Amino acid sequence: MNRTLRSSVCAIIVHHRGSGILARCLESLLASEGVALEIVVVANACQEAMPGLVEAHPRVHVIISERSVGFSAANNLGARWARTHLPAHDYLFFVNNDTIAEPDALRRLIVVMAATPERVIAGPRLMIWGAPRVLNSLGINITLAGEAWDEGIGRPLEEFQPLPACREVIAVTGAALMMRTTAYETLGGWEDLYGYYFEDIDLCLRARSRGWEVVVVGDAVVHHAISATAVRGSDMKRQLSWRNRFLLMMIHWPAPLLLSAGSCTAARELRLAGRRLRARAWPDLRLQVRSWLGSIKRWPRAWSLRRALGGDQSWTGFLEAHGTVPVIRLPDLPDDALIDSGDQSA
Repeated sequence: MNRTLRSSVCAIIVHHRGSGILARCLESLLASEGVALEIVVVANACQEAMPGLVEAHPRVHVIISERSVGFSAANNLGARWARTHLPAHDYLFFVNNDTIAEPDALRRLIVVMAATPERVIAGPRLMIWGAPRVLNSLGINITLAGEAWDEGIGRPLEEFQPLPACREVIAVTGAALMMRTTAYETLGGWEDLYGYYFEDIDLCLRARSRGWEVVVVGDAVVHHAISATAVRGSDMKRQLSWRNRFLLMMIHWPAPLLLSAGSCTAARELRLAGRRLRARAWPDLRLQVRSWLGSIKRWPRAWSLRRALGGDQSWTGFLEAHGTVPVIRLPDLPDDALIDSGDQSA
C-alpha cells in the first residue's frame, strides 16, 4: 500500500455548541478512508452534553476548557493534548464542527501534500452545506489593503470548471485546514493575538514566509454549514475583522508595501470616519474607533511577530488591488438546511 494512505492524522475540532452538527461532523470524519485518524474535540466553554458518539468511540477524545478562549488558543490546546497523549501523527486537520467531510477528502489532501515536501498547508474544496453545487471556498483572496474573502463563495461550482487538482493560493480558511505536524511545531502553532478572524491567514502567511506552499485540493470535498439568513455581520465580528486586518498588515506586509498600502488605508479610514461623523452614524463610528484602539494596543506583540518572520515575500504577488472584493450573495437554503453553525465566538 502507498505510504501516504497510511499517514496518520489528528483532527482538531473546536466546539462551543451544537451537539447535533458535531455528531454529523464526527460521523463523517470517522468514515474517512485510507488514513489512520484520531479526533480531539476541544469543548470551549461548552454548556451542552456531548453527542453519544464521543463516549462510544475510542478514537474520539474530549478536552475541556472551562473558560472561553479564542479560536487559535483552542486549536493549540487540542494540538498540545494530542502531542502528549496520542501516538505521533503526520498531519493535523483543523476543522469546524459544522462541516461534513467526504470519505476520501483527507486522503486526497494528504496525497497532494506528500507529493512535495514544501506543501505544508492544504485546504479542501469547501461547498455550502445544503446547496451542494454552490461554493464556499477555493482558498482565500487578500487585497493590498488587507481585505479578505473566500474565492468563489456563493457562486456555482460550474463557473470554475475544470478545477485543477492542486492550486497554489495565498491562504486557506481555518474552517478546514490540513497542516504537516512538523510545520505546525516549527511555526509554534496558531497565533492567539487575533482572537477570532484572520488567524488562519496569519498562519498561512507565516508558513509562506519560510518558502513553504499553501494549496487548495480541488477534488478533496468538505461541506460547510453556512446560512444566507443568519445574522453574519455582528458588531463583534465587524470590529474584530477591522482590527485584525490592520494587525495582519503590520505583521506581514514588507516595509515598502506597508508604507504605501498602510498610508492609503489610513487615509481611507479617516475619510470613512469623517463621513460617519457627519452622518451621525454613531454605532459604526464607535466600532471603527474601537478597532483602531484594539489594534494599537496589540502593536508591541505584532512588532515582535514581525521580527520573527522568515524572509520569503513572494506571496505578495498574490495580493489583489484594493476595491476588488466582490459582492457576495449566498443562496437561500431550505428550512431544514439552516443549521445552527455553533459559532465559536458566542
